[in-house]
Amino acid sequence: MRNLHDNGKAVIEAETNLSINNQIEIKFLADCQEHIPALAKLWYEEISRHWVADASIEKAKNRLITHLNKEKIPMALVALHDDIPIGMACLRETDGIRLGVMPWLGSLVVDRQFRGKQIGETLIEAIKSQAKLFNHNTLYLLAFDPTIPRWYAKLGWEPAGEDMLLGHRVAVMSISI
Repeated sequence: MRNLHDNGKAVIEAETNLSINNQIEIKFLADCQEHIPALAKLWYEEISRHWVADASIEKAKNRLITHLNKEKIPMALVALHDDIPIGMACLRETDGIRLGVMPWLGSLVVDRQFRGKQIGETLIEAIKSQAKLFNHNTLYLLAFDPTIPRWYAKLGWEPAGEDMLLGHRVAVMSISI
């Protein structure tokens, strides 16, 4: 994973060996807006419908539209395989808790058929790189699912307590970048 600057703009170049036919390409959502409907559906089906009472694909689309940035937060990065979106992750100032603590990795989701191929890890590294470009030294996340922190811990994330969000207890984690 390399970050390059092109006239002050962050450009992401991802190289991965994922044991699938073609390379996975990581792009800013701003550069592939046509994938918002598919990503909103993926996010809704895999995350929000389980934890957010009034979640909908339409609300997810509207939220993603606010992440169409390349030079400021919030932003979203998309993993593409043969130009099909298979995952995404967001960099946000807040994820609904601990105002003033920033930035946050949010909405990390990978299509089920592509899990276990280091795509989530690649998206996390890309988000960490973007956070560094904005001069942040620590990145935070929250997890609704109580099993998820074990996976993040294997990647070097450390527990940073618990909080409540939308009536659910969430684990909060951080990582130095």
